[in-house]
Parts: sequence; structure tokens; C-alpha cells
Amino acid sequence: MKRNKYAELSALKGKMRENKITYRELSKDVGISLNALNSKLNGYTPFNLDEAAKIVDRLDIDSEDIVRYFFPTMLRNVIKVG
Repeated sequence: MKRNKYAELSALKGKMRENKITYRELSKDVGISLNALNSKLNGYTPFNLDEAAKIVDRLDIDSEDIVRYFFPTMLRNVIKVG
């Protein structure tokens, strides 16, 4: 069984629920398969910049929140240092 690499990606799933957007809808909007989106949302494979940009637009994510949703490790390091 695969282990979830980045549990922090649950924030992105929460943003999807908040906007009432299904995996199927988002995968279509991003232009990737449902399986690929699921793998990315569960942290098994990373989002590329184009995919992240499309998700930011679709979910109306503020620019200052991008790190929180897509780069949780970076955020964790900033919090430790700051």
C-alpha cells in the first residue's frame, strides 16, 4: 500500500470541498486523468506548474496561499526557521 507523502495536501482537498468541486470536475479542468489527479492530491506524484496554475485559477486560491496548498514542505521549513 502506498503511503501518503504529504498529508498537508489535505488543505487542497478541503479547498475543493469548500468550492463544491469534485475530483472529476477538477481533473477535467486541469486536463489530466482522474487517476492522475488522485495520485497528485494524495502526494504520490507532484503537480507541475501548469497544473498548479490551473488549480489556483479554478479554486480561486489567493497568491499568498499558493505555498500552503502546493509546497507544504517549504512552508514547514519556513515555520521552523521563522
